[in-house]
Amino acid sequence: MKTRNALSLLVLFALAAIPALAKDDALSLVPGNAVTVGVVKLSDMRTSPLSGVLFQHTDKFSADGDGAKFIAEAGLDPAHDVDRIVVATTPRTALGNEADILVVAEGRFNPERLANALVARGAVRKDGYLLAPKHENGDDDNGPGAVAFPSSKLVIAGTERAVVAALAAREAGGTGFPGTSAFGPQISRIDSNATAWAVIDVTRAQRLTGSPSVPGNNGANQPLALAIKTLSTVALWATDTGDSLKLGAFGVSSDAETLQLLEDTVRGALSALRLAVKDKSPELVPVLRRFDVSRTDDTIKITGSIPAATIKDLIAKKKAGVASH
Repeated sequence: MKTRNALSLLVLFALAAIPALAKDDALSLVPGNAVTVGVVKLSDMRTSPLSGVLFQHTDKFSADGDGAKFIAEAGLDPAHDVDRIVVATTPRTALGNEADILVVAEGRFNPERLANALVARGAVRKDGYLLAPKHENGDDDNGPGAVAFPSSKLVIAGTERAVVAALAAREAGGTGFPGTSAFGPQISRIDSNATAWAVIDVTRAQRLTGSPSVPGNNGANQPLALAIKTLSTVALWATDTGDSLKLGAFGVSSDAETLQLLEDTVRGALSALRLAVKDKSPELVPVLRRFDVSRTDDTIKITGSIPAATIKDLIAKKKAGVASH
């Protein structure tokens, strides 16, 4: 009986702890109607020799200027204190083109020092958050920016509406994202070990002013960009395994002809890329040849992997090229 009672107490304790844990989970603060969501796991990158090569200059972020002074006053070391960053874009109305931006960082922070450093630069304290100082040209089209430090493990920033909503969601135990979002089924298809990933509701995002756009609207990539815009959802991810960088992407559409067109376009783009690199970086040709393109009833998917040795060689070539000029 004592064992059963102890087990019951543990279960109750665990259930009671769930809302508290959600309070400092950045992804749980993303609105359910977000049209773009991106995640970067900086903690994974710090422990990987491959990411160390790719981002070896990030420790110079605060080398000089007012940025260095702010970071010193705030007691912040971005390269070591931030573990995960989540960025989301959410429409303010169902059919409008205005959007709210939310940026949430998990890590280890000193809320009081951060707040004081911002106030010293003109930020205004409000109920539970700080309003960023106005620029000389006024606020941007999305309204004033804001930032909140609800705990030593979380920083919430973005447009004022987004920050206020995120603080309310945190107090309520989270938004339920991604489970309650239309993105849920798509996010479940992304590599669960991904170091960084992003998912975009293409149809809704295209209506928003200042929302992420599909790159390559001009030049050789234009056919691919136009084909991507016909999809309903696009997801991309990168997984740093230490000895390679695994890349993946997929697009969702209910139209078979659209998927066939995109498959043909992707295969053509890979062929063109192999031709483009064969002289200057011939080691990339077999790597690109191993990228896989597949299609199902509702999805076009591309996956591949770049060995760490290849990435290091490319970086070395780039450095040598810069040095020669």
